[in-house]
Amino acid sequence: MNLTKCNKGHYYDGDKYSSCPFCSGAGPAGDSVTLAAGVPSSDVTVSMPSGIPSDDSVTMMNASFDDPVTQKSVQTGVTGEYASNIPDISGIASSVSLPSDDAVTQSHYRPMMDAIAEQPVSTEPVVGWLVCTSGQYFGRSFPLKAGRNFVGRSPQMDVCLSGENSVSRDRHAVIIYEPRGRMFIAQPGDARELFYLNDKVVLDNERLSPYDEISIGKVNMLLIPFCTEKFAWEDLEKKKDEKKNKSGKKNQDEKKDSTGISLNKETKELT
Repeated sequence: MNLTKCNKGHYYDGDKYSSCPFCSGAGPAGDSVTLAAGVPSSDVTVSMPSGIPSDDSVTMMNASFDDPVTQKSVQTGVTGEYASNIPDISGIASSVSLPSDDAVTQSHYRPMMDAIAEQPVSTEPVVGWLVCTSGQYFGRSFPLKAGRNFVGRSPQMDVCLSGENSVSRDRHAVIIYEPRGRMFIAQPGDARELFYLNDKVVLDNERLSPYDEISIGKVNMLLIPFCTEKFAWEDLEKKKDEKKNKSGKKNQDEKKDSTGISLNKETKELT
């Protein structure tokens, strides 16, 4: 078979036809047409399979929309007897709309801290620190927040070790503070490189203890927890609620005493 392409993008058997049978209308019913990429927008007639009269054809019209996958203009639109069986998708790209969700996800402590401080808090409350004991960041501390703390060279990392080429750019390691259990956890990151906890490689979640040594590249850091079983930010909220409850109970008791004194005076006057 000698596969030949005409000027309009039709493919046909060159051994069977001397010229494009589709352009000249000589193609028999049952032959198929393959449209090459970049076919001109002029109308193209496609023959139907054998058993359907050759004059019952489907004509591709010049209508286009942007394909969401390839981001390229796609020709579509159909006319003819069989057009009713082919759905029109030309308006899908413009008619589909997604709900807008531009709100920033709140951290675990944000609503509680705003309530305790009685005003908006602009910073995340610290739950602990990583203190560097070797490398170019020797002596520096890095604050940790509730949830996942990503470690890497990128400025987007929570613990940014910029310029330290022995550390992966993104998510070399993850240090987690889990507020419900008041525990710190070391977790492998997404990088190919490994990191170590007390000289043992971290391949799974590892619970951390105070002053555990975390080695990432050439950087060694100690975990210094702030939130522990002895104290966490939730304790401040509980103290505030307890103080509020005591104040409310005191007001109720004073009100009862005042009512009792008033009733006693009225009783004495009547007697």
